[in-house]
Amino acid sequence: MTTQAEDHKQFTQFLPEVKRYLNELEHQDLWWTTVAMVGKINNENIDPQLLISIVETQKEFQNLRDTMIQELIGRYLNQANSEIMLKAQATIDILIRNLFERTADVGFLATDDDLVEFMAKSNVSEEDKEFIHQRIIEYVAKYTVYDDVLLISPEGEIKAKLDTSNPATFTRDPLIHEAMTTKEEYVEIYRKSDMFPNKSDSHIYAKKIEANVKGEIKVVGVLCLSFNFQDEMTRIYKTLSQGQQGYEIMLLDDQGKVISCNSSDKSKRNTKQIEPHNFTRPERSGDKLQYATKTHGYQGYYGLPWLGFVQVQNQVAFADKTDDQDIDVTIPPDSPLYLRDLEETNLKVSTLLLIVILNGKILSLKRDVKAFLPVLDSFQNISIDIQEIFNSFIHHIHHVLVRTIQGKAAFSATLGVEVMDRNLYERANDCRWWALNSTFRQVLTRYNQTQEITETETRKLTDVLGYINKLYTVYTNIMLYDQRGRILAVSNPVEGHLIDTIIPRPNDTSQCLSIEDTQAYVVSEFHKTNLYGDEFTYIYHAAVKDWENPRRNVGGIALVFDSKPQFEAMLKETEPKYLNQQINKTTFSFFVDRRGMIIATTHKEHGIGEILDLPTEILQANNGQNDTIYWLWDGVPYLVGFKVSEGYREYKNGDGYENDVIALVMTGI
Repeated sequence: MTTQAEDHKQFTQFLPEVKRYLNELEHQDLWWTTVAMVGKINNENIDPQLLISIVETQKEFQNLRDTMIQELIGRYLNQANSEIMLKAQATIDILIRNLFERTADVGFLATDDDLVEFMAKSNVSEEDKEFIHQRIIEYVAKYTVYDDVLLISPEGEIKAKLDTSNPATFTRDPLIHEAMTTKEEYVEIYRKSDMFPNKSDSHIYAKKIEANVKGEIKVVGVLCLSFNFQDEMTRIYKTLSQGQQGYEIMLLDDQGKVISCNSSDKSKRNTKQIEPHNFTRPERSGDKLQYATKTHGYQGYYGLPWLGFVQVQNQVAFADKTDDQDIDVTIPPDSPLYLRDLEETNLKVSTLLLIVILNGKILSLKRDVKAFLPVLDSFQNISIDIQEIFNSFIHHIHHVLVRTIQGKAAFSATLGVEVMDRNLYERANDCRWWALNSTFRQVLTRYNQTQEITETETRKLTDVLGYINKLYTVYTNIMLYDQRGRILAVSNPVEGHLIDTIIPRPNDTSQCLSIEDTQAYVVSEFHKTNLYGDEFTYIYHAAVKDWENPRRNVGGIALVFDSKPQFEAMLKETEPKYLNQQINKTTFSFFVDRRGMIIATTHKEHGIGEILDLPTEILQANNGQNDTIYWLWDGVPYLVGFKVSEGYREYKNGDGYENDVIALVMTGI
């Protein structure tokens, strides 16, 4: 079994700085031995204890040398390990967060009135088919993560689909029977399916469609949502690669086989990379480091038994990441990063050698052994050289520590804003799709004509809103309002008192009610509102269209995002974790806007709505910019990783919505 020192030594060849220090220290060690030998041979009258002290001090020096070399290699290894661990964990966790939203989608869409009615019909007309096809087109125009949607009869007939180029008209896939008979809410698979013969593998969410047929609840079909898996993985790889070459990022199944890879080499697909086991840290495999991890899960959802996996050649793992801005920071002695033990050991060795030299000079003068004085002068020169090398050595280890924190902070900021944009993309989708609900459109159209709403209609609206809110728990309330902004129904029964009141911020409702097409939406500013307990949040709006005339708006839907716990969870989940617990205690993160106003925070003393006096280079950074700066804040030095949002898919990328958010990750040094 190899020792840690032997395990570390193999990496020296990839670390030119370590090799340089090692060569310098070995040269001093050799010179020390040479001088000691010369002194011993030519000075018979000198006290033998002095020569023993020289040898013992040399051993102290050698121990310190070995300790420092191991410390430096360990820091470089920690930096390399951190990078692949973060990438592997983010690969699976970002995907799982996305797929969690799909579990709600399949549950809601399978109960859509129009889809249920279509599947319940024994005979459907061409007009029915065209209507449902347009309905599916509208859906995927908003939820662009899907590449197909299928409606399948209990017998396996494909009655409707999005992709008209898909040749499948019938399926014998056992998924259909499983979806109809399972006690689970849905079925999720990833494999080859005859429903999508043009694809090697399909990622499908399936749920039974039930309808009231002559007073009896019957299964009338199955909804299948085909997730655009490879497209999504390509986007994840692009985010995690950050322009770095040489990192192989993969998704593995529970047998260790490749499902997806960032490599263009398709031959890797289905090849076995590892024997699945519990990785506690990255492991060495030939000339590579590798690490695999399960997902942390999201709100109880863990998806299929997949692993995030990263492997990288040692040469790449330990290469200097010159793309990062080099921050020349002097770590103060009171910092938890400061290597006090090494500093004290260095001082101890220097002091011991100084004592040996002084004692030697005193003895030489007492015994009139002047020939030994040049030997002692040589030791004094060695002492000075060693002191300089060790001081430089410690400074370099500090530099590696700073670079490790710098990389972690910048990467965590990227993850934070990526997760936020992806989450809010879903919110923009939700409001637009739910506004097209046929029940909402029909009831609000009749209300617009008569200015009356029956108790039955109100209850029907409330039931649908409540059902939606149970599936999509990121909202505290979902409201329907008329052309004047008066609230007609709410999803949250606790907030029933809002009915018949005017929705606040008339500018938002006015913009919503002037929307011309079903792709547009309106988002409020991040503001304090009584719709969210007088706290700050975003409210998402979309127009409800007239049932007969889709160019006319008869009201709107408003979604109150539960921003405080949702954003805080995003920050906490993406915040870096350090081996040094003291450093963890100095680390916190923010979402801020372009003014520096706090949208979310993990800092106990700075609250939402407060404006931080941030450096201009952060507030005016370009969209997508990701970097780390040194910032002295309230007298405390911090490394601040930041990333400016750049949207996700079409969200904030040409869809008419602009809202720059900056993720900050701050670690005190």
